[in-house]
Amino acid sequence: MRNSISPGRDSAARRSARDIAIAVRNASVEFGEGEDAVVALSDVTIDFNAGDFVTIIGPSGCGKSTLLRLVADLVPPSSGSVEVFGKSPEEARLAREFAFVFQDATLLPWRSALDNVRLPLEIGGGGALEQQAAPDELLRLVRLDGRENALPHELSGGMRQRVSIARALVCRPKILLMDEPFGALDEITRDNLNQELLRIWRETGTTILFVTHSIPEAAFLGRRTLVLSSHPGRVLDYFAIDLPDDRRLAIRDSIEFVEVTGRLRKLLEKAA
Repeated sequence: MRNSISPGRDSAARRSARDIAIAVRNASVEFGEGEDAVVALSDVTIDFNAGDFVTIIGPSGCGKSTLLRLVADLVPPSSGSVEVFGKSPEEARLAREFAFVFQDATLLPWRSALDNVRLPLEIGGGGALEQQAAPDELLRLVRLDGRENALPHELSGGMRQRVSIARALVCRPKILLMDEPFGALDEITRDNLNQELLRIWRETGTTILFVTHSIPEAAFLGRRTLVLSSHPGRVLDYFAIDLPDDRRLAIRDSIEFVEVTGRLRKLLEKAA
């Protein structure tokens, strides 16, 4: 098996602080108090570089979603710290440095696809004009041009998630946080959206943190993969995926891909 940690990419982890999008330092998250307290994350220290596509895997309940929420200022750290481009999560949220895509597209049913994409621009002002993207251009980016006036119930599940991604990009966030966005979709739709997301990532240069339970999805999408152990969530491994940057679904039949997914599977067995 080839070494899954590429020396060239590993050197990128030693970039200067200005290239670090997210810096997590000795962060722990605990829910509840006393005997009922549950530690979701424990002493997590990790850097995510600007422009990376990071997939996050681990056993159920290991804190994958909690880590995203920690970055997004939805959950405060019980100890330790988080910085997003040198700002606190709250400052980064107010500056619209990041956007969140959930498993459910959460579109407003009475608004068209275009109006759903416009929504962040209507809430809180949407930021400066130079930080905004044209909603119709974003629908073209996610290949929904021609469906601008469609209501959510007139769109398939995959189309609704495309609208959700377009909406997340409308304020031009530097970071896209994605919590199992394709988990409820059928396999063919999921494969298609995997390819589309890689294309969008290449075209926008957005830093992406992507939580998934799927080993093949983690290997196919990730330029780096973070593996969390469970009870409580800790960093088990964080490494570069040694596969070509220009990926097509056919790569999943290659020996290299099978080797990567095999390594991830062994790590998950160890993490449980």
